[in-house]
Amino acid sequence: MKKPALRWLTAIPKSHFLPTVLLFGLLPFLFVQNAFAANLHVMVNESVMISELNRTDLRQIFTGHRQYWQDGRKISVFVLQDDDVLHKEFCREILHMFPYQLSRLWDQITFSGQGVTPVRVSSYQALIEALESTEGAIGYVEKNDIVKLRRVEVSE
Repeated sequence: MKKPALRWLTAIPKSHFLPTVLLFGLLPFLFVQNAFAANLHVMVNESVMISELNRTDLRQIFTGHRQYWQDGRKISVFVLQDDDVLHKEFCREILHMFPYQLSRLWDQITFSGQGVTPVRVSSYQALIEALESTEGAIGYVEKNDIVKLRRVEVSE
């Protein structure tokens, strides 16, 4: 006798059984990534008077193509190391690229003499301290309750 809770499995054709099971098995992982992205915030030093940037602006800033704020102040970009989990999530969820792609772009800009790479800090605490103490700084953090930083909303 079939259990009532599993009766829906018999309605799925055998050719669609594996894809259906995989889909339902992967759904929780998709929501976990989005929950993590909700805790990821782009932050600027309190000296930067900006409250919203779109993804194109963020890509230009983090790839070194845009080096000055609208008021003429130099943008100082701070990031974690390429293998850091938070850096990987920032690249994927906010910039929609992989960390190695970002590194390649930085290398191209540096070696062509068109700009400098962002400052790579060694720890999360060093990232926060650098953002708090550097005028014109931008970076990313996990929480938005840091007093000396301003949260930037990311729009499409």
